[in-house]
Amino acid sequence: MAEVRLENVTKLYGRYMAINNMNFNCKEGEFLSIVGPTGAGKTTTLKMIAGIENVSSGTIYFNERPVNQLAPQERDVAMVFETYNLYPHLTVYDNVAFPLRAPGRKDKVSPEEERRRVTAIADSLGIMGLLDRMPQQLSGGQMQRVSLARALVRKAQVYLLDEPIAHLDARLRFSTQTILKEIAREIGSTTIYVTHDYREALALSDRMAVLRKGTIEQIGTPEEVYDSPATDFVGRFVGEPPINLIDGEVVTKDNKTFLAVEDGFAVQIPDELVGSMKSLAWEEGGKLMARLGIRCDNIRIAEERYRSTLSNYRYLQLRARLIPLCLPSSCMTFSFMQGQEKASAMVCLTRCGLILTRIKYYSSKRQWRYPKHRG
Repeated sequence: MAEVRLENVTKLYGRYMAINNMNFNCKEGEFLSIVGPTGAGKTTTLKMIAGIENVSSGTIYFNERPVNQLAPQERDVAMVFETYNLYPHLTVYDNVAFPLRAPGRKDKVSPEEERRRVTAIADSLGIMGLLDRMPQQLSGGQMQRVSLARALVRKAQVYLLDEPIAHLDARLRFSTQTILKEIAREIGSTTIYVTHDYREALALSDRMAVLRKGTIEQIGTPEEVYDSPATDFVGRFVGEPPINLIDGEVVTKDNKTFLAVEDGFAVQIPDELVGSMKSLAWEEGGKLMARLGIRCDNIRIAEERYRSTLSNYRYLQLRARLIPLCLPSSCMTFSFMQGQEKASAMVCLTRCGLILTRIKYYSSKRQWRYPKHRG
């Protein structure tokens, strides 16, 4: 195992800056995910750590040892490529076993140990029945699992996984996530995992880094990134539907702080959040402005609570412990999830709560639906 640290690392392709002054560390035995959209620089980062790409400036360290000048085979890393890179003239068994036989390896294993390792990892990844096949006889998902098995069959200082389960179906993707996490814990490996799917990063990671245009927007635990996004981009990218963002004026009334929106909607800010909110506020037209983010899972449909006072209305309510609501009634639209279905709702704020006036489901069969009211 090794701790991996990138210090002021930049990568240029001609005049194009793929990675811009990147700084982060992956602790020994940690599972770190790098997540971001296509073109963010995720694969380039892995290739620089592996030694496949040279850095333009900066230093990469393994256990405080600079490795910029070391060849890939001298860094003792195992890498899974998104493009599989299987040897077409070898069977699946020989592809998986290849790292154990590679020329120049100092820790050669016996044929018995080789078979034990190959069959163990093949059984874990569900490819035991494919060991005698050639790569051209495999589907894309099967080739991806073979590529993953080839990387995990040997012990390495660092495992670099580039979208290793992107081409699997939903059922296999879920089971393989569990297997990956179990293997990482069992061998105590340092693992850097690249994905464009924030859900994989949230499920697998000890920490995750959100990458955009070659720059790290935020790095932290999955809970920190999801609950406290550092930028608008992180809030929108991590989460589905995207976070609801509301700009408003910071006002103080009766020793209480509110975020007031132009149409009369206002949110009382908890005392413990006032300081951090004001530190991120900006001036605009002589007003102190701030931005409020509300996650869709902080919104719920509540029918029972107010049924005795306002019969047959349904309510959309924010969790009061996070966001107390007050001031005159007005209307806004929020995104949220009801069951497995993405929806948006037009809601009216009153002193009693948020009255749901209409709801839209993002499917072809269910559109705007108005609540019934018997008067």
